[in-house]
Amino acid sequence: MRRKIETIAFILYTLLIFLLSSVPGKNIPSSVSPYSLLLHFTLYFFYGLVIFLFFRNLFFSSIFGILYGLSDEIHQYFVPGRSCDPVDFLVDSTAVLVSMAIVYGWKRLSMAKH
Repeated sequence: MRRKIETIAFILYTLLIFLLSSVPGKNIPSSVSPYSLLLHFTLYFFYGLVIFLFFRNLFFSSIFGILYGLSDEIHQYFVPGRSCDPVDFLVDSTAVLVSMAIVYGWKRLSMAKH
């Protein structure tokens, strides 16, 4: 049952990112713009955790998260009023790596307790 929940969470979160990236630029409120990088970081930080719960491998989860961030930015290039922004990609990648570092630290702490 737990594995099924992790799989559903992975699919839904991946779909959420795709849908958010599909919103045309003219439909994004201007009040979102100042928080764009924070939103990217938050979205991809939690995505990193979801990816890890699904794949259960730090290296593969990191690579997948970074590549999905890249594909997300490429996808936005084709959405009217959006662009492929290298800074957004760097923030997305950093967020995934930070989440993986936290998972790594948590795993090390839990192994040290045993």
